[in-house]
Amino acid sequence: MKKPKSFFVKICLFLALIVLTIDCIMLFLSFRITYDNTIEKARTTIKNAADTAVQYTTSVYLEYEDTRKQLSEDYSYLCDVFEITYIYAIKIDPDKKTETYLAIGFGADATQEAKINRSPGVVVEGALNDEELKVHNRESNRAYSHETTQFGETLIVYVPCFNQFDSDGSKYTDKEDVTVIGAEISLTSIVKSIQKRFMLIAALTIGATLLMVVSFGAILYFRVSKPIRKISRQMNNFVSDRENHKNVEKLKVKGNDEFALMADSFNSMTDEIDRYINDIDALTLEKHTQEAELNIARNIQMGLLQPKHTQRDMFDIRGYMLPAKDVGGDLYDYRILDDGRIFVTVADVSGKGVSAALFMARAITLINQYAKMGYTPARMLEEYNNTLASQNPGGLFITTFVAIYDPGDGTLTYSNAGHNIPYILSDTLIPLREVHGVAAGLFEGETYENARVKLKEGDTLFLYTDGVNEAKNADGGFYSTERLEKMLSSCIEAGSEQVLEDILGDLKRFVNGAEQNDDITMLTLHIKPCRDEVVLRLKSEPKQLSLIRSAIRKLPVSESLRKTLYLSAEEIFVNICSYAYDMPGDVEVRLAISDGVGMTFTDGGKPFDPTAEVIDIDEYDHENAIGGLGRFLTFSLAEQYRYEYRDGKNILYLFFKEVNENDDHKEN
Repeated sequence: MKKPKSFFVKICLFLALIVLTIDCIMLFLSFRITYDNTIEKARTTIKNAADTAVQYTTSVYLEYEDTRKQLSEDYSYLCDVFEITYIYAIKIDPDKKTETYLAIGFGADATQEAKINRSPGVVVEGALNDEELKVHNRESNRAYSHETTQFGETLIVYVPCFNQFDSDGSKYTDKEDVTVIGAEISLTSIVKSIQKRFMLIAALTIGATLLMVVSFGAILYFRVSKPIRKISRQMNNFVSDRENHKNVEKLKVKGNDEFALMADSFNSMTDEIDRYINDIDALTLEKHTQEAELNIARNIQMGLLQPKHTQRDMFDIRGYMLPAKDVGGDLYDYRILDDGRIFVTVADVSGKGVSAALFMARAITLINQYAKMGYTPARMLEEYNNTLASQNPGGLFITTFVAIYDPGDGTLTYSNAGHNIPYILSDTLIPLREVHGVAAGLFEGETYENARVKLKEGDTLFLYTDGVNEAKNADGGFYSTERLEKMLSSCIEAGSEQVLEDILGDLKRFVNGAEQNDDITMLTLHIKPCRDEVVLRLKSEPKQLSLIRSAIRKLPVSESLRKTLYLSAEEIFVNICSYAYDMPGDVEVRLAISDGVGMTFTDGGKPFDPTAEVIDIDEYDHENAIGGLGRFLTFSLAEQYRYEYRDGKNILYLFFKEVNENDDHKEN
């Protein structure tokens, strides 16, 4: 037995997962909020620094080098005061798209590369951005930019400086050419600082979480899991010890908590079980024996039945059985015999339950054996009756209807051993009353008779047991044969392929939930109308020719063409049976109707082209030649013929059409 996973481990893992998930979410949110607040604080800082730098700038005349140098020193002082990276004044040329550094101050975290490339007098080409232009063009009094350059990731604010002292330093001048003041703060160092701090916080949080989980796990293990495991182990020991007839040790009850109460309840339960277990063992043994017998009988019964639906090009068979108990005494069976004929039977054993199911299993085996031996329905019933009656200590009997349908000539041969009268759904509802012997299994030496009837395309043979017409509703009323015949008559117009569904639906409405009093079994054999194309999948055995003849017989062509098709099909099929395979193999015969009839023979035998070296009738040596004449006749009768070997298969196609005597009908 696979060892179960620990409840304690599951709880601890689940708790750890939940706590870690919450911690991760909280850390992420905290980092996000802190980051956003830091950015907002940086914006405020550089704004204040830029505004202060403007005040410094308006009091100087930037055309003098000494003045710019002094202003750069003032800017550096402001960088230290506001703890930012750069403050600078730039002159912008929108036409040339250049910016010229007039003065610049560096903070503590300014890079050496920036100090070289951003000194006063340096002209930078192609470095203008939209925010600088807005400020220069007086479209905005302040603009922010978040950039990542060769000097790192920075947050920048641009503000205009409109008024400055003129050259003699005596008065302010409102200049058209606006000087742009920029203040930058490096975000790279800020983010790294935040990340470093949060990594420490995350490590501490996860450590605290693991400590909490371990602590909770220890409490859970000693206070919950360990007592539960002890009780569970004792319960398992109780089951195994009872099977080995050993004494079971009682659980020790300590304290007055829930686990103590559980242990006390377990001890009481074992005492109660000990008092009842012997009686239960006896009852269980008897019940299990009965269930085992029913399962065996059910498996035997259902395994012997044919599939509920079998369909071919020329016919369709549908069966249905519903036992009144777990197993029943009804049976249906059908089989396509080696010569292409179709055997069908329905039977009903007297009684119910296991004995009836076993009797049914024996009956279905016998009737199948006699069908394979080629007996007529009457002889089947005679042999079947004698065998059952010779060994029948229980005095059971079985009503049986047996029929064999020959698709070659459309004849249904049948015999009846005391069974319900079947019906043929044709232009009208036809009961098969011609023969009716006694039920099988009672007396040896009984004789039975055969009767015959023709089935045409579209007809349906309907077989059933008395569980149908004798079905009861809650008021005790019977479904009745009259109601069944009425429903069958309506099925003629509605489409006979649905007869089982229609009858079952009407039965369900009639009984209206009442308990089923008998087994219900039905079987239909429907003769399909001829289609534009018929496909036969056969074995390469000459006795299967009857199926080809049956298919040709149903074709809507003249009798003379039908005879031509018989002759040609027989010649080709017999040759395949004789030479294609060392052992019987598969052959597909396809009949297609258009303005004539096309016949296609497909087999997986030895490669052979029957159209090669076809003799001319004038050259045929009737006295000494062996073979060849049949092929000559076949191909001379065909309007067209061709052969090909494709995908490991021989494919021969012949086409025949209705012709007048004066027509030249042969083409290659």
